[in-house]
Amino acid sequence: MLGPADLKAFARRRYRDALVAIVEDRSLFPLRVPLGSVPTDDLAALKEGNAALEAESVAHLGCGVTVTWSVTKTRLFNEQRVPVQVEFHSEGDYGRYLKCLDEIHAFRAAVAHTRRELPALLPWMARHPLRAKDKISVWPDLVQVCRHFIANPMPGCYTREIRLPIGSKFIEEEQATLRALLDEVLPADGRTEATDFHARFGLKLDDMQIRLRWLGVPPAGNPVALPDCSAPLHILAQTNLAPCGVFVVENKTTFLTLPGMGDGWLAIWGNGNSVPACGNLPWLRECPLFYWGDIDPAGFQILARLRNRLPQTRSALMDLATLEAHRTWWGKAGNVADTYPDTLTHEEKALYLRVRAESIQLEQERVLQSWVEARCSSLRQQVSDGQ
Repeated sequence: MLGPADLKAFARRRYRDALVAIVEDRSLFPLRVPLGSVPTDDLAALKEGNAALEAESVAHLGCGVTVTWSVTKTRLFNEQRVPVQVEFHSEGDYGRYLKCLDEIHAFRAAVAHTRRELPALLPWMARHPLRAKDKISVWPDLVQVCRHFIANPMPGCYTREIRLPIGSKFIEEEQATLRALLDEVLPADGRTEATDFHARFGLKLDDMQIRLRWLGVPPAGNPVALPDCSAPLHILAQTNLAPCGVFVVENKTTFLTLPGMGDGWLAIWGNGNSVPACGNLPWLRECPLFYWGDIDPAGFQILARLRNRLPQTRSALMDLATLEAHRTWWGKAGNVADTYPDTLTHEEKALYLRVRAESIQLEQERVLQSWVEARCSSLRQQVSDGQ
């Protein structure tokens, strides 16, 4: 027989349906509740069940379920009062019972607002009523932003420059919800296929800064002649630096202390996401390219990602000899995603599997400067010899 816990669980399960009904402008009520089997052969259980059901009823609580009773002749106990129908008669009884009537009213107001201002969002609300309910406090602002993008698709400005009476950080803070809503209402030419929110909807974002350092005299007439400078990625992508060779390093200290490699050689500080971003620099495809990272699983995964973009990439100082020569300074590698870099050479794969299995890390700044200078001299000679 239906008990208080069963009734509460049933009501909660149907909450989503109640919200969908509001969006679709129909009523879910009266909402019949499955009664379950009535224990007419167990008088104590019957009376206990009746009392529990009565305690959850409108007659007792002023909200909750309406119970229809009937006097039925039982096989063992003559006539007994038994429930024959249980239902939430109205939205008010249901909402007060779950203590969410104010929330239901707010959701109904949000639906009415959407129906007036942007009915194209109603199908999304019907598919995702609980997500919409969780954003009720900011729903009018979300609708307002959507209307702005419909009127001004791909605006080409920073989010702060969008002139709406909303908080200056609102769009940034609500990116996840806004992406879903804008995908729902914008036409195909009002967005791109980019995964980044700003790129997808034509918004400006502060471009990644790439730091460069010449390891010798820059090529004659080079547009970037400063010995050490930073520039936005998109500017560098449009500027052919024509280096003779390039070193990409992960650590700032090693970037600053790389030895001279000869005229036309360039170092790039590839901290964080800058390493894979180097694949967006067309002029890197035309020159010898070396990557030096930590000898640990993450370092080899970064190497593999860079090689995916720039296949000529060679590793530098990421070999077994360097690792063994600096055993004193080994550390413990952190956890990384369980991926297998498929662009590593045979020797790189073997070392990757070892440092992964043994959680070894040799940070590049731990490598002795004399070792770095000797290896860089050897690499420079290999490039000069066309190797």
